[in-house]
Amino acid sequence: MAVPAFLDTIEQTRVSLWLRESESVFGFYFVLLFHTFGLSMLVGASAVLDLRILGVAPDLPLKSLKWLFRTIWVGFAINVTTGLLLVLAYPTKAFTNPVFYIKLSLVAIGLITMQKIKARVFDDSVLSEVAVAPRARSMAIWSLLVWTGALTAGRLLAYTAPYLVYGVRGG
Repeated sequence: MAVPAFLDTIEQTRVSLWLRESESVFGFYFVLLFHTFGLSMLVGASAVLDLRILGVAPDLPLKSLKWLFRTIWVGFAINVTTGLLLVLAYPTKAFTNPVFYIKLSLVAIGLITMQKIKARVFDDSVLSEVAVAPRARSMAIWSLLVWTGALTAGRLLAYTAPYLVYGVRGG
């Protein structure tokens, strides 16, 4: 597989080298840790909403969970920031790996699904909770499946890269 030379240019930037090779506590593993925190906020809050829609904790009013959408967006912001740094550290690894594009697609679908759930369930004040459940049930199931797929794809990125850096074959 031919790797574009522009990836080597990115890999040789000071930021990329520092992220990849620094022994600083604030280097690659720090960024990875905060990427995990962002995932926990994003997917965790989504899962709470999805499970409640599917009937878990029926005594908890559904509308009282609307604040979790802020948590989802804060988690997403953390993930965009840390994700860009992770890609900057290993651009060849990311951009030559089809699993990376699968992950990004699933994240996009997950966010779209969560926005649809918000609009159809939480932003419609005339709907009663009883009427909401059937309307949102399939979206909640899809949301759980999509986020599970995104997490799985993200985890597989560590093991499926044909190249880590330009010109170096992965193992």
